[in-house]
Amino acid sequence: MIMGTWPDDYDLNDTPEIGARIIAFIQDEMHRLEEYDNKRPQGSGLAYVFHTHSYRVAQDIKDTCLYMGLGDLVAENMYWATLPHDIGKRMLPVEIWNETEEQPSADLKNLRRSHTDLGAAIVKEELGDIDHPFINLMTDIMRYHHEQMNGKGYHGLSGDMLSMPVRLAAIVEAFDGWRIKRPHYGDRDISVPGVLKRMREEKGAAHFDMKLFEPFAEMKMREP
Repeated sequence: MIMGTWPDDYDLNDTPEIGARIIAFIQDEMHRLEEYDNKRPQGSGLAYVFHTHSYRVAQDIKDTCLYMGLGDLVAENMYWATLPHDIGKRMLPVEIWNETEEQPSADLKNLRRSHTDLGAAIVKEELGDIDHPFINLMTDIMRYHHEQMNGKGYHGLSGDMLSMPVRLAAIVEAFDGWRIKRPHYGDRDISVPGVLKRMREEKGAAHFDMKLFEPFAEMKMREP
């Protein structure tokens, strides 16, 4: 169980040596993820670019926290904790991400989603000597952002086993992923209203914490 509340009781700036090391790690990993993206087949144009996806998700997380009135500290901690959520993808063969008009098989989905554990392993290897709650927050988001409230996600954890930060990350990460046009989507509506409608009506409370989804949806609909 990874229960936890919003990260409002610590500031990485209060421990400069630890904070600087954590931020440097995240920045370095984002550069590595960008380099990995550059190795992927460009062909007719790479739609799902992992490092730019990660920046959008982290910014949406930050904006949602501010919209919900959780404060600057929570928003900043959540931004940095979410930013590296997909770094484990660079540990997998680039060809497994090739897009086709066919839905990916269950085996391929599971292989792809192993990036959650691979990312957590990178954190443990590089920062395992640091005892700080931010490390736990970052690792939990990294490992569990593909979980569902009904327990049918990658690791099989149900909503009562997921922290509020993880639940929010699962919402925002899914939204951004479904906003990216991919061949197997066909004529699916990937506009902001279209994706929010699909998340609300087709996925709903089985997948997402709707008490967090609605503020996020309101925030996205208010954007220019």
